[in-house]
Amino acid sequence: MRLLLAITLSLALAACSTVGFNSPSASGSLDPLTDDVGSLLIAFDLPRGLGPNNAAGQLFTFDVPQGGPTEHLRLLLIPADADLAAGHLPPPAEGRAYYLYTLDGAARAQIQAAQATATAKNVPGKSVQIGVVPHLCSSGPVDQYATTVSIFATLPGRTGPLPFMNHETLANVLQMPGSTQLAICNG
Repeated sequence: MRLLLAITLSLALAACSTVGFNSPSASGSLDPLTDDVGSLLIAFDLPRGLGPNNAAGQLFTFDVPQGGPTEHLRLLLIPADADLAAGHLPPPAEGRAYYLYTLDGAARAQIQAAQATATAKNVPGKSVQIGVVPHLCSSGPVDQYATTVSIFATLPGRTGPLPFMNHETLANVLQMPGSTQLAICNG
Protein backbone atom coordinates (compact mmCIF):
# COMPACT_ATOMS: atom_id res chain seq x y z
CA MET A 1 0.00 0.00 0.00
CA ARG A 2 2.85 2.38 0.83
CA LEU A 3 4.47 1.69 -2.54
CA LEU A 4 1.21 2.48 -4.34
CA LEU A 5 0.80 5.69 -2.33
CA ALA A 6 4.40 6.73 -3.03
CA ILE A 7 3.99 6.12 -6.75
CA THR A 8 0.68 7.97 -6.88
CA LEU A 9 2.17 10.91 -4.96
CA SER A 10 5.23 11.09 -7.20
CA LEU A 11 2.99 11.03 -10.29
CA ALA A 12 0.90 13.85 -8.89
CA LEU A 13 3.98 15.88 -8.02
CA ALA A 14 5.37 15.34 -11.49
CA ALA A 15 2.04 16.56 -12.91
CA CYS A 16 1.66 13.47 -15.03
CA SER A 17 -1.79 12.92 -16.44
CA THR A 18 -1.89 9.27 -15.49
CA VAL A 19 -2.88 6.94 -12.71
CA GLY A 20 -0.66 3.97 -12.65
CA PHE A 21 2.71 2.61 -11.85
CA ASN A 22 6.27 3.02 -12.90
CA SER A 23 6.88 -0.47 -14.21
CA PRO A 24 8.22 -2.91 -13.24
CA SER A 25 8.68 -1.69 -9.66
CA ALA A 26 5.03 -1.93 -8.63
CA SER A 27 4.30 -5.37 -9.97
CA GLY A 28 7.73 -6.92 -10.36
CA SER A 29 6.40 -8.92 -13.31
CA LEU A 30 5.83 -6.51 -16.19
CA ASP A 31 8.60 -5.14 -18.38
CA PRO A 32 7.19 -2.20 -20.36
CA LEU A 33 9.82 -2.59 -23.08
CA THR A 34 9.79 -6.34 -23.72
CA ASP A 35 6.29 -7.50 -22.70
CA ASP A 36 3.31 -7.17 -25.03
CA VAL A 37 1.93 -4.14 -23.18
CA GLY A 38 -0.57 -3.51 -25.99
CA SER A 39 -2.35 -6.75 -25.17
CA LEU A 40 -3.08 -5.87 -21.53
CA LEU A 41 -6.64 -6.46 -20.37
CA ILE A 42 -7.60 -3.53 -18.11
CA ALA A 43 -10.26 -4.13 -15.45
CA PHE A 44 -12.01 -1.29 -13.64
CA ASP A 45 -13.25 -2.77 -10.33
CA LEU A 46 -16.09 -0.48 -9.28
CA PRO A 47 -18.86 -0.60 -6.67
CA ARG A 48 -22.53 -0.66 -7.56
CA GLY A 49 -23.69 2.85 -8.51
CA LEU A 50 -20.35 3.84 -10.03
CA GLY A 51 -19.35 3.16 -13.63
CA PRO A 52 -16.99 4.22 -16.38
CA ASN A 53 -17.93 7.39 -18.24
CA ASN A 54 -17.36 6.04 -21.75
CA ALA A 55 -18.51 9.31 -23.29
CA ALA A 56 -15.37 10.92 -21.82
CA GLY A 57 -13.23 7.88 -22.72
CA GLN A 58 -10.77 5.84 -20.72
CA LEU A 59 -7.14 6.49 -21.60
CA PHE A 60 -4.07 4.28 -21.45
CA THR A 61 -0.74 6.10 -21.15
CA PHE A 62 2.74 4.98 -22.17
CA ASP A 63 5.55 7.44 -21.38
CA VAL A 64 9.24 7.13 -22.24
CA PRO A 65 11.39 9.76 -20.51
CA GLN A 66 12.96 12.26 -22.92
CA GLY A 67 11.00 10.65 -25.75
CA GLY A 68 9.33 12.44 -28.59
CA PRO A 69 5.57 12.57 -29.29
CA THR A 70 5.58 8.96 -30.46
CA GLU A 71 6.93 7.86 -27.06
CA HIS A 72 4.39 9.81 -24.96
CA LEU A 73 1.19 8.05 -25.89
CA ARG A 74 -2.40 8.74 -24.79
CA LEU A 75 -4.47 5.90 -26.25
CA LEU A 76 -8.20 5.33 -26.04
CA LEU A 77 -9.21 2.09 -24.33
CA ILE A 78 -12.07 0.16 -25.94
CA PRO A 79 -14.54 -2.16 -24.19
CA ALA A 80 -13.31 -5.76 -24.06
CA ASP A 81 -15.14 -9.08 -24.14
CA ALA A 82 -15.87 -10.43 -20.64
CA ASP A 83 -14.62 -13.87 -21.72
CA LEU A 84 -11.08 -12.45 -21.80
CA ALA A 85 -11.09 -12.18 -17.99
CA ALA A 86 -11.75 -15.91 -17.44
CA GLY A 87 -8.89 -17.36 -15.46
CA HIS A 88 -7.07 -14.03 -15.21
CA LEU A 89 -9.12 -12.17 -12.59
CA PRO A 90 -10.78 -13.39 -9.42
CA PRO A 91 -14.55 -12.90 -9.26
CA PRO A 92 -15.44 -9.33 -8.24
CA ALA A 93 -16.32 -8.80 -4.58
CA GLU A 94 -19.98 -8.63 -3.60
CA GLY A 95 -21.56 -5.36 -4.69
CA ARG A 96 -18.80 -4.67 -7.22
CA ALA A 97 -18.40 -5.28 -10.96
CA TYR A 98 -15.62 -5.36 -13.52
CA TYR A 99 -15.64 -3.14 -16.59
CA LEU A 100 -13.11 -4.51 -19.04
CA TYR A 101 -11.03 -2.63 -21.60
CA THR A 102 -8.27 -3.30 -24.08
CA LEU A 103 -6.45 -1.49 -26.88
CA ASP A 104 -7.25 -1.73 -30.58
CA GLY A 105 -4.75 -2.86 -33.21
CA ALA A 106 -3.63 0.65 -34.14
CA ALA A 107 -2.90 1.50 -30.48
CA ARG A 108 -0.98 -1.75 -30.05
CA ALA A 109 1.15 -0.87 -33.08
CA GLN A 110 1.90 2.57 -31.57
CA ILE A 111 3.03 0.94 -28.31
CA GLN A 112 5.25 -1.53 -30.17
CA ALA A 113 6.85 1.34 -32.10
CA ALA A 114 7.44 3.30 -28.87
CA GLN A 115 8.94 0.18 -27.25
CA ALA A 116 11.29 -0.30 -30.23
CA THR A 117 12.40 3.34 -30.17
CA ALA A 118 13.00 3.24 -26.42
CA THR A 119 14.97 0.01 -26.74
CA ALA A 120 17.08 1.49 -29.57
CA LYS A 121 17.83 4.50 -27.33
CA ASN A 122 18.82 2.16 -24.45
CA VAL A 123 16.11 3.57 -22.18
CA PRO A 124 15.87 1.40 -19.06
CA GLY A 125 12.48 -0.32 -18.70
CA LYS A 126 12.18 0.83 -15.09
CA SER A 127 11.98 4.46 -16.24
CA VAL A 128 9.03 3.88 -18.59
CA GLN A 129 5.67 4.75 -17.04
CA ILE A 130 2.39 3.18 -18.00
CA GLY A 131 -0.97 4.15 -16.57
CA VAL A 132 -4.69 4.65 -16.92
CA VAL A 133 -6.65 7.90 -16.83
CA PRO A 134 -10.12 6.91 -15.59
CA HIS A 135 -13.26 8.95 -16.25
CA LEU A 136 -16.12 7.83 -14.04
CA CYS A 137 -19.83 8.42 -13.62
CA SER A 138 -22.42 7.65 -10.96
CA SER A 139 -26.07 6.69 -11.02
CA GLY A 140 -26.81 8.81 -7.94
CA PRO A 141 -25.22 10.34 -4.83
CA VAL A 142 -21.89 8.74 -3.88
CA ASP A 143 -19.81 9.15 -0.72
CA GLN A 144 -16.48 10.01 -2.34
CA TYR A 145 -14.54 9.28 0.86
CA ALA A 146 -16.03 5.81 1.47
CA THR A 147 -16.27 4.64 -2.15
CA THR A 148 -13.16 2.93 -3.48
CA VAL A 149 -11.87 2.37 -6.99
CA SER A 150 -9.45 -0.31 -8.20
CA ILE A 151 -7.94 -0.73 -11.65
CA PHE A 152 -6.02 -3.87 -12.56
CA ALA A 153 -4.42 -5.26 -15.68
CA THR A 154 -3.64 -8.78 -16.77
CA LEU A 155 -1.17 -9.89 -19.38
CA PRO A 156 -2.09 -12.96 -21.44
CA GLY A 157 -0.12 -16.01 -20.35
CA ARG A 158 0.51 -14.59 -16.89
CA THR A 159 -1.42 -15.11 -13.70
CA GLY A 160 -2.32 -12.48 -11.15
CA PRO A 161 -3.59 -8.95 -11.73
CA LEU A 162 -1.15 -6.05 -11.92
CA PRO A 163 -2.44 -3.04 -9.94
CA PHE A 164 -2.73 0.40 -11.44
CA MET A 165 -4.79 1.49 -8.45
CA ASN A 166 -5.92 -0.59 -5.46
CA HIS A 167 -8.86 0.52 -3.29
CA GLU A 168 -8.18 4.23 -3.80
CA THR A 169 -10.93 6.52 -2.51
CA LEU A 170 -13.03 8.15 -5.20
CA ALA A 171 -12.16 11.54 -3.68
CA ASN A 172 -8.45 10.87 -4.35
CA VAL A 173 -9.14 9.56 -7.85
CA LEU A 174 -11.06 12.72 -8.76
CA GLN A 175 -8.13 14.87 -7.53
CA MET A 176 -5.54 13.08 -9.70
CA PRO A 177 -4.09 14.84 -12.75
CA GLY A 178 -6.13 14.19 -15.89
CA SER A 179 -9.26 13.28 -13.96
CA THR A 180 -12.62 14.91 -14.65
CA GLN A 181 -15.59 15.64 -12.44
CA LEU A 182 -17.89 12.73 -11.65
CA ALA A 183 -20.60 12.69 -14.32
CA ILE A 184 -24.11 11.23 -14.15
CA CYS A 185 -24.24 7.88 -15.94
CA ASN A 186 -26.50 7.73 -19.00
CA GLY A 187 -28.53 4.54 -19.32
